[in-house]
Amino acid sequence: MNIKDWFVVVAILLTTSFFSACSVTDSENSEYSKWTFSGMVIDASTGLALEGAIITYLDTDGDIDTAKTDENGNFFISNLPYGSRTFTFNYFSVNKKDTLFYTPKVFDVSSTNESSHMEGVVASASTVIRLSPLNATIKGELYINDPNSGKKVPVSGLSLSLSHIDSSYVNIFPKSFSTKTDSLGKFTFKNLPADTGLVLNVTNYTYKNIRYQFYGVALPKLIAGGTRDIGRAYLVQDTLIPQQQKIIASNVMDNNMIGYGSVSTLAKPYYVFAQKIHSSNLTVEVSVDTNKLYVKPVVKGDTLFLEHDKAFPAEKKIVVSLTAYEKKSNERIQITFSGDSAFTTDRGLYAVTSNVWPTNSKFKATFGIEDTMWVKFSEELDKNTDRIQWNYCSGVTRTLYGNGFYANAKAWVHKDTLFVKMDEKILLERTQGDSTGLNITVYAKNGLYAEDFELRTELVVPPQSSSSSDATSSSSAASSSSEAEPEFSSSSALELPDEGQESSSSNEPEESSSSSTPESSSAA
Repeated sequence: MNIKDWFVVVAILLTTSFFSACSVTDSENSEYSKWTFSGMVIDASTGLALEGAIITYLDTDGDIDTAKTDENGNFFISNLPYGSRTFTFNYFSVNKKDTLFYTPKVFDVSSTNESSHMEGVVASASTVIRLSPLNATIKGELYINDPNSGKKVPVSGLSLSLSHIDSSYVNIFPKSFSTKTDSLGKFTFKNLPADTGLVLNVTNYTYKNIRYQFYGVALPKLIAGGTRDIGRAYLVQDTLIPQQQKIIASNVMDNNMIGYGSVSTLAKPYYVFAQKIHSSNLTVEVSVDTNKLYVKPVVKGDTLFLEHDKAFPAEKKIVVSLTAYEKKSNERIQITFSGDSAFTTDRGLYAVTSNVWPTNSKFKATFGIEDTMWVKFSEELDKNTDRIQWNYCSGVTRTLYGNGFYANAKAWVHKDTLFVKMDEKILLERTQGDSTGLNITVYAKNGLYAEDFELRTELVVPPQSSSSSDATSSSSAASSSSEAEPEFSSSSALELPDEGQESSSSNEPEESSSSSTPESSSAA
């Protein structure tokens, strides 16, 4: 498909996209309820008639139909159902290998406005459609006045865009309506419509921590086949937003002093000052939810680093307040980065899946004597299980503790997965409705940690023997030997997570690979 055929297809698509808004009266099927639409199509830049301009619309049967202008640019469309119709006007000219496109325009026309008579009475050709050739160019330069040095500084790498105030205008070449300034602040737009109505829009620009703006400016009428140079324009300083002019860069904020989201909890925040600062008489306070966090401020030239041994809390807004003194002027600097300027930490260390979660295919709602609870985390864990902090877990009958005075479970780590196996005593003493759970703070090898992480599950209640004598015999057998198996059944142990299929070390409890069955009365 050549570019001319593509242009016609685009015209038809534009027409069909606008037809959904059209409506006609209930009398559209009447042979007397017809009207005509006529007018002239001209070149908006020269005023000359355009012969062969294509007009697409819906005909009486609701199908897409086309019409063309004659040698004088006139068009005449008859037998239209009484009501409203949408017409799309397109034009292009071919000169050897060069094709000049014109901007398409879409018009909604009502029969009540176009003709005051029906029954085939022709309306006057008063409608004039102006189409503009897409061969105009505009260029210019953008600068700012640096208030600190008084110099005129070119704005580089700034995004610019154009918009058209005419609602009937259809932009078939969107890329021509956007560009960026080069290193000298210069910009160029090509393949623009040679007419009026274009507005230049510029994104906000930040230079040395001062934000500048350029409000939408209507451009002069563009020249067909020529270039319009609007010269040098200046962005104005935004005075509505207070500027923190002493900080010029940071790894936890952008140039507009808006705090970043999803900052690593291990990140070491830094702030670059416009001038070198003293390391003495420096005060820094970091807080989250009114709780202070310990950091060690380190000054290296014009940059302040906030070092911390413990990871920041996950998914929290971190507020930083600092007071410092410039070396050169000894001027006092006092800044608080809160609200939009506060940065937000990421998830840190978090649980990926667990065999206690319903979302896991190996989900277990209840646990028996040979079952092991496990939870897989986002990072490789510290194998030193003594670092794990075990806390009281609310909402369960029995809280699990993997170490300390109240230890009633065994815990071990395999790569990124924590395993917890409860003592048999918990299972022997359980009753109907009992549950167990844990509340821990667990650490990763890289220093991340998950605080107050909880797991809860029910406990399997063994079925009662149908014979009391069998139960008594089983109970006696269990009490006579510490090596005897419990009288109740247990569900099968669950497999390791997908990434941890290797067998654990010799000093780690092993998971059961099969289910045990209740001992029969004869075996007892």
